[in-house]
Amino acid sequence: MKATLAIIAALLITAPILANNSQEDQIKKMAEAAALKAAEGQKKADKKQTRAELENRPAVLKKTGGFLDVAAVGVSVVVVDTREKPGIAADRFAEVFGDLSKTNVKIDKSKLNANEKPYAKALAALKANNAAYVILIAESSDCPGLCVMPEERIAVINAKRYLGGNDPVAPETRLIKEVWRALGFVGGIGYAPYKNDVLQPVYNLKELDALVYQVMQPMNFQKMYAQMAKFGVKRARHIPYKLAVMEGWAPQPTNEYQKAIWDEVRAAPKNPMKIEFDPKKGR
Repeated sequence: MKATLAIIAALLITAPILANNSQEDQIKKMAEAAALKAAEGQKKADKKQTRAELENRPAVLKKTGGFLDVAAVGVSVVVVDTREKPGIAADRFAEVFGDLSKTNVKIDKSKLNANEKPYAKALAALKANNAAYVILIAESSDCPGLCVMPEERIAVINAKRYLGGNDPVAPETRLIKEVWRALGFVGGIGYAPYKNDVLQPVYNLKELDALVYQVMQPMNFQKMYAQMAKFGVKRARHIPYKLAVMEGWAPQPTNEYQKAIWDEVRAAPKNPMKIEFDPKKGR
């Protein structure tokens, strides 16, 4: 979770970098942001190593049989950026949402074909990737800023509606927020009751810019997971071998710890329930 929060912090740090008029300050801030991200990456690696050491202790192995990594199944979200010059919105969303949700997220930066409508391309991407949802970023002169089609499981964002202002990075920052908002609406979450969430009512660019948080809070994800499961999406899991045996899909045991758990879970009950026939209750 700390690594995830660090990614979110990096988003907030890098957003205003180019707004500073001093090139020297810009370079300094970029270096600081890169250093922060590198440091957090190392912390994440150290944490993973520490977790592995704990999981391989004999006392833990005796209770769990070790841990299994189960890969994510299906595609939760495809972000299609059809702009002539794609920005970082799709990449930032995929990085953070993929880490938070433990699901597969895809990025598509192909352009619209001649006379192809944004919503038609979004539907095609939904079918081609067998995804739960598609968020498409387009450049259109006649589309609204955010068009959500929950029944179709797609949303279209018109990047042209988010241009303007003196901050050169503001348009892309707005799009990052809107990708999250689009997913929240098309995924069935709607407005969040928490102020520290990007899913707040906004009616103009000023209000959108005022949203401090660029992402959806993880506590809102549970509702979305249930919807994604309907479309074959399963999250990656890191679970005890014992749980896998209880669920009925564990591989054959490979060591004494797993063999003991395998035998324990699959053994017949020592005191099975006895149900005697009662003629008064019929057959």
